[in-house]
Amino acid sequence: MKTIGLSLVLLCLVAVPATAQIPDEFTNLEIFPKDIGKRELVSAMRSFASALGVRCNHCHVGPENLEGMDFATDELEHKRVARAMMQMTDAINSKLLPATGRDSLLRVRCATCHRGIEKPEQLDDILTAAVEEDGVAAAVERYQELRDEYYGSGSYDFSAGTLNGLAETLAREKNDMDGAIQVLELNVELNPDAAYSHMMLGQLHMMKGNKDGAVASLQRALELEPENERAKMMLERAKAAE
Repeated sequence: MKTIGLSLVLLCLVAVPATAQIPDEFTNLEIFPKDIGKRELVSAMRSFASALGVRCNHCHVGPENLEGMDFATDELEHKRVARAMMQMTDAINSKLLPATGRDSLLRVRCATCHRGIEKPEQLDDILTAAVEEDGVAAAVERYQELRDEYYGSGSYDFSAGTLNGLAETLAREKNDMDGAIQVLELNVELNPDAAYSHMMLGQLHMMKGNKDGAVASLQRALELEPENERAKMMLERAKAAE
């Protein structure tokens, strides 16, 4: 049985000089092969750290410069969890994916889920939780904070669909039309060419009795998608409204 793993120097993203602080012989190796080389182990740790956007002391007890770091101890929960995650990905790659019968399978790695962030949450879940805890304004603020920090990194999905989904949840499940409109107004500001977002905003304006807002949003949707029959129908209805 192939031994895979995680061990002593877990999650280290360090400069080359810092490798001098890493011992030449390793103890408490539970998953990595006992005879793994220092270069191979450090390379693996760097890949883990990069995937999560963390440093060595995320899992090991000691300072960032590794001076006097206790690599062997299992004191920190992150180290114990990381071992379990390594076992999980090995099971996926060695057993579950091959069971699909497909050729040229892509391997699951830490970065597959983490994408440079410590806790691999989906953006829509973060925003929904913010709404539940502190309201729509807090969710919008959180979205903008994350966008400022992570836009372009691939860590979160900042496409129009994420805010569309939040707006739909607010409108349908929370009956919060004003909150949904607030979210969609942000969405069309950030994604002005998203026709569906304009159409959703037009529909909500119609439901709120804002004829001018509905017409303007639906006209913009049709400018972007001239053949959108649903938008045409909604625009006719909005123009005919009293």
